[in-house]
Amino acid sequence: MRILIVDDESYIVDEVCDFLRRRGHEPVPAGSVEEAARTLDTTPPFDVVLTDMKMPQGSGLDVLRACNRTRPPRPTTLLMTGQSDDGDVERATAEGALSVLWKPLSLRRIVEALALVERYRAAD
Repeated sequence: MRILIVDDESYIVDEVCDFLRRRGHEPVPAGSVEEAARTLDTTPPFDVVLTDMKMPQGSGLDVLRACNRTRPPRPTTLLMTGQSDDGDVERATAEGALSVLWKPLSLRRIVEALALVERYRAAD
């Protein structure tokens, strides 16, 4: 799968990208909402976008909305958060996020989420 990883904490992006690459995926890093939006607009489509919810210059909701503006097929969006109120999670799922992964991240949980994405996309 081609996966955009969005987080302002570079060590998280690096670790997740390395992990996914070893599992045969094609991860692409982005360190901000702006970089993610630009990447979504200027590169081949993604299967999945894994984005942090809280970032200094925007939010995972902004990334989700950028995903929703891309041409079909749109990527499946997964959110990561260590601190979020229920309203953020509800808004994200209402706008199309498939799942929320809680920080600290578990690599096993990422694998489970990607399996969920595969089942979800196969059902479409």
